[in-house]
Amino acid sequence: MAVTSQTLLSPIEPLSLAYDRERLEDVGFMTCMTLVLLGNYAQTGHFGGPLAYTPYNVAVHLAGPDFGGLRYDYRRPKHPYGDKFMLAGGHCIPTCYALWMIMGEALARKYKATGDRRYYVDPHIAMLGIDALGFRRGAGALATILQENGLADHPLFAEAKVRGIRALAGHAESTDVTNDVNGGPSGIGIATAAGKAAFWDMVGAPMSGPKIIAFEGEFAMTEGHAQELKTQALALQVGKRLRVMFSDNNAGIDDSLLGGVIATKYDRYRLVDQWTSYGWNVFTLDDGNDYDQVVAALKTMEDWDPTDRRPMIVIGKTVKGYWPYASHGKISGHHEQIIGYPSHPYALKMNSEYFIELAKTYEQQYGVEFVGIRQGAVTDNRERLIQFKANIDIAMSVLERNGLCDWLADRLVAIGDTVKDEAKLHFDVKHDPFLDDRLRVSDLPVEPQKVTVKNRISGAEKQVSIALFRKPGEVAGTRRGISEIIKWMNYVTDSRFITLAADLSESINVEHGSLWGHYDPETNPLGTRIKAAIQEAGNVSTAIGLVSQSASVDPDEFAGVWALSGTYGAFTPLMYTPARVWSQQNQDSKFRMGVLHILAGHSGPETAADGRTHFGIFATQVWKLFPRGQTIPLNFWDYNDVAAGYFAAAEIAARDPKVGIISIEVARPDFPVADRAKFADTDLKAAAKGFYVIRDFAPGQPKHGYVVTQGSSSTVNLVGILPRLEQAGINVKVIAAISEELFDRQPEAYRNSVLPPESRYDLMVVSTGTRRMWPLRDAGPLTDAYSLTSDWDNQWLTGGLEPEVIAEAHLDKESILKGIERFARDRATRLDQQLASLNRDR
Repeated sequence: MAVTSQTLLSPIEPLSLAYDRERLEDVGFMTCMTLVLLGNYAQTGHFGGPLAYTPYNVAVHLAGPDFGGLRYDYRRPKHPYGDKFMLAGGHCIPTCYALWMIMGEALARKYKATGDRRYYVDPHIAMLGIDALGFRRGAGALATILQENGLADHPLFAEAKVRGIRALAGHAESTDVTNDVNGGPSGIGIATAAGKAAFWDMVGAPMSGPKIIAFEGEFAMTEGHAQELKTQALALQVGKRLRVMFSDNNAGIDDSLLGGVIATKYDRYRLVDQWTSYGWNVFTLDDGNDYDQVVAALKTMEDWDPTDRRPMIVIGKTVKGYWPYASHGKISGHHEQIIGYPSHPYALKMNSEYFIELAKTYEQQYGVEFVGIRQGAVTDNRERLIQFKANIDIAMSVLERNGLCDWLADRLVAIGDTVKDEAKLHFDVKHDPFLDDRLRVSDLPVEPQKVTVKNRISGAEKQVSIALFRKPGEVAGTRRGISEIIKWMNYVTDSRFITLAADLSESINVEHGSLWGHYDPETNPLGTRIKAAIQEAGNVSTAIGLVSQSASVDPDEFAGVWALSGTYGAFTPLMYTPARVWSQQNQDSKFRMGVLHILAGHSGPETAADGRTHFGIFATQVWKLFPRGQTIPLNFWDYNDVAAGYFAAAEIAARDPKVGIISIEVARPDFPVADRAKFADTDLKAAAKGFYVIRDFAPGQPKHGYVVTQGSSSTVNLVGILPRLEQAGINVKVIAAISEELFDRQPEAYRNSVLPPESRYDLMVVSTGTRRMWPLRDAGPLTDAYSLTSDWDNQWLTGGLEPEVIAEAHLDKESILKGIERFARDRATRLDQQLASLNRDR
């Protein structure tokens, strides 16, 4: 028999247990009506997608853990041992806002009626009806919106007196109640799911939970990040811990996928085939808007064999623009239902005819009547706010009918009570190993170490050699130090430092950082080297999924892993967008998370020896495109800079939650380790200070300026010509630039001793980087004219052997000597020119 996609599908078992279908349908209809009210009065947001997701959303949140729904506590939605919900399709967030408001109102009303603390939710955690006014509005505007409209004491808005109005973004944020992802950028939200799932395998959680349930649609699944998830989730063997809910409605923003973007003649473009062909455990629903089918799929996944390590996906046919009481494509029996991509934006005018038809079905079902909607659009802002809140309250009033409020509040408490503060993990959740003093720069061992490590799972022991520093003259490039710092990290933290480095782990020297080899959830859970394909975006997304979890109940304590994803410097921009979104998530997080590491394993012009496509000088600059202080970029030139500089950054990141990313740039060539006894700063660990002095001004002689050097070949060659500079009487101060972010954290006295404020106007740079971005800010106006960088002629290099590439970049010894000679010779002219510019307008 020929194998087809149908024979590869997993069967969904019919439900054998009764569930509260009518209650889910009522909450679902309330959710649909509330989210439409948000769009109607805000006149912005999305319409069809959130409606399509609503049955998924309601079932996942309210079916209960026994039926495969989420195990979570609305009162403590960020509890580490709760299941993780990911609204990866971030523009569909109105369905969640609406549902969370309904849940919050049910609990608040029940608490007010009974005084029972089981129903109490901190108002700063809950979403309430008043927050509808915050849809797609900023916190600043919301702080004064009621006062500005004379509504501060209006009884409709009394809830705002408790804690104001919550700002609700246009796309999903990780700060939103149960949601655990910043969703929206196509494919990026879903891509971290495999890492989130793998984390709980690594810490030894049972397959019963925590689990990850992620929502996404077909258009975002065409994005590269999401495609790479297919491979990564299989590589990690996350099994039933990862459950993707796929909304298949053939509708994007501006077009259909099949019959639109993909011509109808290509009939083999089948979404189900795409997932079965990757080996996922695939389930299909004929109607993903039918609660019986959705709950049956959730229950089937929950009861699935935990030894089946295939990740799970449910592909359900849904309707973009779904409405609970639509029939045969009609609303109220006569109005054409708006579905497909035309329903994507909220494009309806306020109180439009179609909105009224939708509202009418709700009124008829529950015997309520919305106010003012039949009098046309509201043009006065004060009246708009009043009508908005009045109708939200009318929608919420359905909670008081047929015991729905009692049922929902009790349901949420019952589900919440299943989340416990204790979990059986093979992982220390009481202490943060990244705060261990052995990771402080001052405590790093200078001499090579041979340490004994014990596998806490198997009991095996072995000895491991670690050399954080090497003797002068030994031949070892900076990339050779990467595996050593990873080994030391894993030795101290008991294997909490994870690496994912495409299919070139050996090449960029992270392969040997794992003390116990390759990770496998069943045979080697203590392995920290994750096997990964050449998929930079997917790999870094997995790393983000890993570091964005913690097993600590205390939000101020971290109990998790750090992770590194690496590739050639030229290709690291593929990692930037997921990392940018992660940085935002880390900034906003109320609990401690791990640190993401980006390794530009081969960078600088040297990499053009592989080919011009590998020319890695511009690409690595993206790792400075973050708010200052939220990342620590490191650029090493000497082996003995690696451990000192890295652990200085790690020491900061472990204690400053603002720092979510450490980027490391190293080059390929091996050079003799520098003899620091010949430097002005003889400190072996000088790189920890960010900038340090290689050669100081000769006393009693005219000064010729400051030379800041960064990068591997550039600095090695500059150090190589220092005797010739001295012979020529050129008196320049040479400063190694490892990290401006580390330098910024040094005492002012040290910073001024290295680079006083006036040095910026008497400065040149020698760098394997570019003139587009200097190693330090506020460089003077003539810095560009005298500096030596790989883009000296604003052209791509042609490639060749490494010495040829460096010569073409004008970073060979002779080019550097000539450049510094010119800089020194022109000092008087340089300074006079700048003074003349300052005095010109006086």
